[in-house]
Amino acid sequence: MKKLLITTIGCMALLLAGCNDKEETQGAHQDKQEQETGETDLNKSQEEKELVEFSEAPSDALAIIEAGVGVEMEEIGFLSEKLKPEDLVFMEEFPVEDLTMDEMYNGIVEWFAMDYSAVHNPLVNFEPNYGEYGIDKREKKQLNIAVLIDASGSMKATIGGEQMMALAKDAVKRFGAGLPEETIISLRVYGHEGTGSSADKAMSCASNELIYQPNFYNEAEFTNALTKFEAAGWTPLAAAIKAGGEDLRVKASEKTQNMIFVVSDGVETCGGDPVAEAKTLAESDLGVEVNVIGFNVDSEGQTKLKKVADEGNGKYANVKSTIDFQNTFQSMLEEANAVVKEMSQKVNHGMQIDNRTIQLNDEVLKLASSFYDFASVENSNMRAAVSVLRKADRIDNETQFELVDKLDERRETMNEYGESLKKEKLELIKQTRQQLYDSMD
Repeated sequence: MKKLLITTIGCMALLLAGCNDKEETQGAHQDKQEQETGETDLNKSQEEKELVEFSEAPSDALAIIEAGVGVEMEEIGFLSEKLKPEDLVFMEEFPVEDLTMDEMYNGIVEWFAMDYSAVHNPLVNFEPNYGEYGIDKREKKQLNIAVLIDASGSMKATIGGEQMMALAKDAVKRFGAGLPEETIISLRVYGHEGTGSSADKAMSCASNELIYQPNFYNEAEFTNALTKFEAAGWTPLAAAIKAGGEDLRVKASEKTQNMIFVVSDGVETCGGDPVAEAKTLAESDLGVEVNVIGFNVDSEGQTKLKKVADEGNGKYANVKSTIDFQNTFQSMLEEANAVVKEMSQKVNHGMQIDNRTIQLNDEVLKLASSFYDFASVENSNMRAAVSVLRKADRIDNETQFELVDKLDERRETMNEYGESLKKEKLELIKQTRQQLYDSMD
């Protein structure tokens, strides 16, 4: 009996021990499941937070412009307009949970940023255009002039009691003295040797001399050069035009406007072809303009000399007095030289320049105003999005105020940048206007 009791107690002890082991095993398994579930939930929460992580919003004006349009603004297609309440229904999906105020601000910007290029590019690329009065962006060309004087025997004739050669010399002297500064001028005389007789023809036709080297005008030297010849023989006009082209080439460059002025009282008498020579120079790399001033030339002679000017891409005029000479020289110079002509126009049209300045200033002010308005629309849209979150009680008042403050800072950044561009462009207009007036002087 006693042995049976001990055996029974032993079995019960083993049974209880087995139960305890099973309970401990089940408890450990349950604890492990709960731990794994907790870790999964945590990982899931972290993954969700990672999914709503927004890029940091740019704070510099140029960076804001470069960032371009927000993802939601591009989706709904409102790239420059104010959003309506019905356009903001998707704000229900905006993930405010577990986001800091700065993260929410980044998200608002990432969703609602607007593309500034439409208002920024016209302002930043603005250049003052003065149209026909504006030479500020065009390179001025330096005048390079060759004067050719006919010294054939017929220039000894008189008009109004004065010798034609004396009148021509006086006109050329006045012309040289009145040229713009930095003008290059040369002086060549032809037919000034021998006589008009057949015996002297060969010598006279070969007389073709550069008496004032290509250089800036020097009154004393130029005047002295004009005293070195008198009317004498025949008229080698073609040879003189060809040589005049070589005179121009001495100082010619991409920055020179190359022009010949022929003063003659008659046509070629030495067998040359002045029309062909003039055409060759006009079509050369020098692009020479061959202008001809006929001095008391008859009808047939005018026809021939005019053809020289026409083929030489220049002008022709017939004169009979010193006053005619001066007016014709100046007129030809202005018509042939675009820069001189434009400068002359500006002297007489300063008021048009000022009127154009006012128009350009207005253009800049309008461009700047469009830029400010654009920043205001963007700010309004972002504020509206924040307001939706507050009305849905998804953010509190304090968060709303903080978000609005940051949005206003963004708008102020853009306004300050727009203001700096406006001042820069207005100053550019002012400087350009002054350059125009300086160039007139």
